[in-house]
Amino acid sequence: RLLELYNGHPQVNQDGGGGIPGVEEAWDRVLSSGTVMYGIAVDDAHTFKQPGNPRVAGPGRGWVMVRAPRLDTRALLEALERGDFYASTGVVLDELQVSRQEMRIKVRADGSAKYRIQFIGKGGRMLAEVADASGAYTFTGNEGYVRAKVIESNGRMAWVQPIIVPPVSTTARL
Repeated sequence: RLLELYNGHPQVNQDGGGGIPGVEEAWDRVLSSGTVMYGIAVDDAHTFKQPGNPRVAGPGRGWVMVRAPRLDTRALLEALERGDFYASTGVVLDELQVSRQEMRIKVRADGSAKYRIQFIGKGGRMLAEVADASGAYTFTGNEGYVRAKVIESNGRMAWVQPIIVPPVSTTARL
């Protein structure tokens, strides 16, 4: 149920290339097939004595932010199971709200950084992009799913879990 979208190890080729899809593209393929899978970010830390060295697998490069009622194992695992978390490489969200009508995101702005919030649907299609630290997307019923990606101008990111959007009924009303 979990897919590693980001791995902080310096030798991981998660963006793809050479005809190989990146992990996000693969995620969208899985989601588009109807399988719900949640995205995580990890640091894959192996080296702890060279803080800040980008050439080693150091700590603190990727993690998940979990919304749980308490800080205990059961509550954390239940939140992960239901997708009540987001993955991050440093972007912190102050608000993440999902209703039947929309997904709303507010980033905790960091200094002079600028933000883009991308709302992505079936097939990896960009549904909307907001050039701000907060944004919302109103569901239309034609998306299949909606997930969000927050891109910070300094290279940090966050990925919001997909929400399955029920299709709009095509039954004609008399």
